[in-house]
Amino acid sequence: MSSDGTRESTAATMDPSGAILPAIDHWTHRAWLELGRSLREHSLFIAFVAVYVAFGALLPRWLGVAATGADDLYAGFFLALVGVSAAIFIICYAIHLKLALKPANFTAALQEAVFGRFLTLRRLSIVLPVILVLPFFGATFTNLKVLIPAIAPFSWDADFSEWDRLLHGGLYPWQILQPVLGYPYVTSLINAVYHFWFFLAYAVISWQIASTDRPRLRMQYLLTFVLAWAVIGNIMAIVLSSAGPVYFGRVTGLPDPYAPLMSYLQHANTIAPVPALRVQDMLWKVYQSHGIAIGSGISAMPSLHVAIAVTTALLARQIDRRLGVGAMIFTAFILIGSVHLGWHYAIDGYVSIVATLLIWYGVGWLLNRRAVTRLLWGNESAVPAG
Repeated sequence: MSSDGTRESTAATMDPSGAILPAIDHWTHRAWLELGRSLREHSLFIAFVAVYVAFGALLPRWLGVAATGADDLYAGFFLALVGVSAAIFIICYAIHLKLALKPANFTAALQEAVFGRFLTLRRLSIVLPVILVLPFFGATFTNLKVLIPAIAPFSWDADFSEWDRLLHGGLYPWQILQPVLGYPYVTSLINAVYHFWFFLAYAVISWQIASTDRPRLRMQYLLTFVLAWAVIGNIMAIVLSSAGPVYFGRVTGLPDPYAPLMSYLQHANTIAPVPALRVQDMLWKVYQSHGIAIGSGISAMPSLHVAIAVTTALLARQIDRRLGVGAMIFTAFILIGSVHLGWHYAIDGYVSIVATLLIWYGVGWLLNRRAVTRLLWGNESAVPAG
């Protein structure tokens, strides 16, 4: 007995595959289970993106419009987004760990957190489906946005400008804001807050892509996020095709009520930086050249900046009311900044707020349906309160 046991022990030591192969099979099985679960949970998200991408490919053909094509525009961008977001998060967590938690063994604690809490099989499995489809989504959005003038030439600017004036007591909204905001350093600060929107939007979407908490709320946010870009940023922008105050005179040929605002912004830029002016010039040059680039395309109504800010505020409110208040204040800054910097008519933002609320609560209603709940999570009791 002992000699047989000794031989078996020696054989196991010399051939460790007897222990390694079952471990590999175990982890492979778990990975497939987690990936299958994740694909089921993201089925609505994936289905919507697939339909949207197909719609974006077919619409130019149906309308006989030549598509520029941005199919490979976002692959590297989203890969960089994931890498940069992960690196920033790990650095911030390491600083928090070192200064606040102060473990006895910092390196061991950081390693345990990274591989035991953050880079788990569950987290990687929920990130993968979203990251794989977002580049196709982003390319479709940009393809459709740059085609707006070809599909529906800018024709609403004069109407929106006049409605803006009538709605605000006979004054253009920028005129109401100018006595308060018309100081170069104030304008520069507003521009900085307005451009911070890009960092906040990508930080929040990165956070939610990788979040394993509140799965229902996460899915409500992800679906609202992509629907806002598709419905508000593409479909409504085509139906309500307009270029915005900064381009009013160029697209309408009418006397430009926004010329004094743009003159002020040019003057302010000589005192304190107003980077919005460079972006506006870049977008116009890309538009004139019929080119395409990340973020290219001109449209005013409705305001996608406001829509995404509202989406962030709705998410924040569900997590913490104080955080929600801060996000709503930020949304107000985005709305005001969009008018003061010449990007949007005020009603662009008002329409966006209403449209985003309808999308958010519509998605929430859909996720509460029993059939959808069973599809995503198997049964209602498995859905954590969001």
